[in-house]
Amino acid sequence: MSALSSAGASATDVVAQADTLLCADRQFGDSAAIGERNLARFRLGLTMLARHDGEGEKALRAVAAAADEHLRPLLYDPVLRNCFEVDLVRLESGRLGRSSFAHMSGYAAGATAAGATAGAPSSTGTGPCEALTRPHRPAWPGLGDAWIMTEPAPRDSAQETLAGRLMELYRDALGDIRAAGPVDPTDDVRAVLREGAELLATLLPSAGAGVLGHVTMVGFTHRESEEGPLQSMSGGDPLPSTVLLAPERCTSPWLAAESLLHEGAHLKLFDALRTGALVANPNERVPIPWRIGRWTLIRVFVALHFYVHLLVFRAAAATAGEAVRERFGPPPSAEELDEPSPGTPAARSGEYRTSAERARYLAECVLSLPDHALTENGHRFARWLLTVLRLVDDDAPQPPDRTTARTTARIPTRTTALTRRADPSPVPGVPTEGALQQARPVDACALPGLGQLVVSTAGSARMHWLNARSWTVYSLCDGRDFGSVCTAYARAAGLPAGSEETGRQVGESLRRLLDAGLVTHSG
Repeated sequence: MSALSSAGASATDVVAQADTLLCADRQFGDSAAIGERNLARFRLGLTMLARHDGEGEKALRAVAAAADEHLRPLLYDPVLRNCFEVDLVRLESGRLGRSSFAHMSGYAAGATAAGATAGAPSSTGTGPCEALTRPHRPAWPGLGDAWIMTEPAPRDSAQETLAGRLMELYRDALGDIRAAGPVDPTDDVRAVLREGAELLATLLPSAGAGVLGHVTMVGFTHRESEEGPLQSMSGGDPLPSTVLLAPERCTSPWLAAESLLHEGAHLKLFDALRTGALVANPNERVPIPWRIGRWTLIRVFVALHFYVHLLVFRAAAATAGEAVRERFGPPPSAEELDEPSPGTPAARSGEYRTSAERARYLAECVLSLPDHALTENGHRFARWLLTVLRLVDDDAPQPPDRTTARTTARIPTRTTALTRRADPSPVPGVPTEGALQQARPVDACALPGLGQLVVSTAGSARMHWLNARSWTVYSLCDGRDFGSVCTAYARAAGLPAGSEETGRQVGESLRRLLDAGLVTHSG
């Protein structure tokens, strides 16, 4: 099954390692860290909106200052999250006008209060759309706060406004303004949904349980399209934090678990990518032999991310013990093949019908990209995913250790790297003379536990994420010149003053800070 199994590790050990590794990366795998960054982005984004919307400023700043336990239900509410993301896009394009979040949050506050009065949960963890559902139905009690969507039952004008917007987003996500409302699931469907979540968390205690936490709302629906009936989908921007399923996906716990992993993994990645781009050119496309047309590089990453999770899930299913089989039934005996689109190379050749074949092809696509096609985050994401893939598929391509290759090229030996005097101009475009000063005023949210800072200047419509290195350099730009910043940075980082490595780290960080307008230069 895997490279590790041939080296003496059991199949069960390999699955456990893959499950752990899927959640080990702090940027893309650790759900708690992803959630912390998204809350910081939410606070800063609301503050940015407040700068540009005088009418909604007071309300926006009040929400931005709320405690985490009050802020989280708003961030993951489908309607308010949609408003927030739409506002940020309009702000960046100079078309904000009045904040839709500020406008809708007033109705949301009234709807939540009315829902509590009407018998919905009254804790601070209840979101505005959740308060519209009666009776309240948790999706998987004990494993997360997700709830089941039904046709909203508004009780006053505030709830009617919120319910109308929720249903509008629901139909937009389905691509059909005439679509019927969500299906009210039977007791049997809800029971299998819960069992599917429990199976997922049992098979993959880290990754399975982790993706469930990124789901807020689960809806059941029927939809026919030219591609066939809807099986499952995740909401993305049109309907955030939401999974929509055909009731037929809940005919067995195994089918439900796979559907939840599929769509939950998409929602998790959606949250993670809000705080860091992967590709330099989001419009670059590559051919996909089992589909008509080309995919963008980001779609390649999204699909690879899902297939890696799916292969780990199927490896876990193959090693499931007797207790799992007795409780949830036997796993499917074979993978349900996904037919390529008619007329594609895969349809003619009979290839690329399995998840493993597709994962390998997508991995090769990523490995064939030149270094400059991916951001630093993109290289990290690729190494992480491909390392997991290799654990459960011997035939997957081997990722090169690009970090080691780049480090070796820059640093032939520790002695020369750390003691060689820095070039006066180590990075093109970084001034070595004159004063370097932090831009003022700025709004920022610090995440010291993650070694990150998210910051925006008053006149900007963009957020910038600083890692620990750039954050340190940023803090030292208080009118010092380049040499003085290098000296202070070397002291803070434990590097020899005047070394080549110090000059490189400071120079690269300064270039990014200057390009972002977070540091200015004079003299």
